[in-house]
Amino acid sequence: MSTTVRQAAHPEAGKRPPRVMRGMAWLVWRQHRTAFVACLLLAAASCVNMLWQRGATRDLLARGADGTAVDLLQLFQGSQNSAFQSATWTLSMAPVVAGVFLGAPLISGDRERGTVKLVTTQSMTRGRWILTKLGLAALVTLVCSVALSAVFTWWWEPAHRYVNSGQWDAASVFDNTGPMLPAMALLHFAVGAALGMFVRRTVTAMVLTFGFAYAADILWDTVRHRLGTARVLTSPVEAGPPPLPEGAVRHDEWTVDAHGGLHGFGTCFNERTPEGCRANEGIVAHRLEYFGYDQMNAMQWTGAAILLALAAAILTLTVWWARRRPL
Repeated sequence: MSTTVRQAAHPEAGKRPPRVMRGMAWLVWRQHRTAFVACLLLAAASCVNMLWQRGATRDLLARGADGTAVDLLQLFQGSQNSAFQSATWTLSMAPVVAGVFLGAPLISGDRERGTVKLVTTQSMTRGRWILTKLGLAALVTLVCSVALSAVFTWWWEPAHRYVNSGQWDAASVFDNTGPMLPAMALLHFAVGAALGMFVRRTVTAMVLTFGFAYAADILWDTVRHRLGTARVLTSPVEAGPPPLPEGAVRHDEWTVDAHGGLHGFGTCFNERTPEGCRANEGIVAHRLEYFGYDQMNAMQWTGAAILLALAAAILTLTVWWARRRPL
């Protein structure tokens, strides 16, 4: 029986199930489906775990609501601290995974195997090839990182005064909540893809991307506290240091002389007669610099805008290089 006759007898036999993606998008998905699916499944599993942990955290906070803040902090650190530490470590690895395992092999693999020459000698242009590859991989990176950040933020917010002793400006909290995690993940992905374009060798590109992640982590620690303007509280030296507002994080402390000059907070601290030392130095007040909890959101969006601008510039350079330079 011929194919035409079989199709006439069974109209559904010759039809394939519809695809969500077609053409180049389907090819890119088939090429990298192992990495894409692994990232999506790991993100989903992490989200489910954090949702379960959130229930335990809320139960703990409800049980300790009648106690003092110190008692609740001790109770929280005894039962929930390890869960948050594990979660923040996992989330901190998300940008590294996006750069090393999604970004770096994305283009370098095609260049190393010569697949790019085969694809671009067909009806596919290099511009469409690079845009499709970068777009699909960036979409997977964005979906995973947004889901992880949203769920972790939802878990963290009710307990923000107790997680990491309320120090929300630390990398473990600041870089894993709000828009920061997606922005960081996209930057690492962009750097990995660019290195894969320029280096050509997959393993080399992955190693260099990992090195970038390590260097970026150190550099970002120096930038994080410059994303906002610290607020200032002063108090007479006799009254002691001013109290830190609730939810705020300490940025710096000084002592101030009568002319407005700043001295280290420990000035005269170890002297036999601190009062006489302060009188000789002319110290009259304590100065406390801090960031309020209400500043966190603006600081995160400022940092995310910087990271996203860098990622966009790197991806634009990668596309330009792929379209203009020989591969």
